[in-house]
Amino acid sequence: MIKSRVLILTAIIFSIMVLACSSKLSEEEYYEKAKEAYSKEQYAQALDYFKKILEYYPQGKRAAESLFMLGFINANDLKKYDEAKKYYQQFVDKYPDHELADDAQYEIKTLGKDLDELPFLKEMGADSTSQ
Repeated sequence: MIKSRVLILTAIIFSIMVLACSSKLSEEEYYEKAKEAYSKEQYAQALDYFKKILEYYPQGKRAAESLFMLGFINANDLKKYDEAKKYYQQFVDKYPDHELADDAQYEIKTLGKDLDELPFLKEMGADSTSQ
C-alpha cells in the first residue's frame, strides 16, 4: 500500500515537472507577448516577458533589446529610475558596441531630469535667444 502511494506521488511530481518545463515559450513568442503587453500599457507583464527572454535565452537574438527595454519601461513608463539605471548599465556593460549603447548611456545621464534640463534643449534655447 505504501509503495503504491509513493509510486503515485512520484508519478504526479514527475508529471508536474514535465508540464512546467514544456510550457516554456520560444524566444520570439516571449518577445511578441512582451510587445503586445507593452502596447496595451501592461508594463508589469511586458517586464516579465522581457525578463523571461533574458532568463531562458541569454544569448538569443532578442536578449540585447530585451535588456534595453527593461531599462526603458522602468525609466519612461514606471519612473523607477534606480531600476532603469541598473538595466541600462547592464546593457552598456554587456553590449558596448550595440547600436543602442549610446542611447542607453544617454538615458543613464538624463534619468529623471525635466525636459528643460536636457543639454540639447538648453543649447537650442541659447541659440534662439541669440538671434
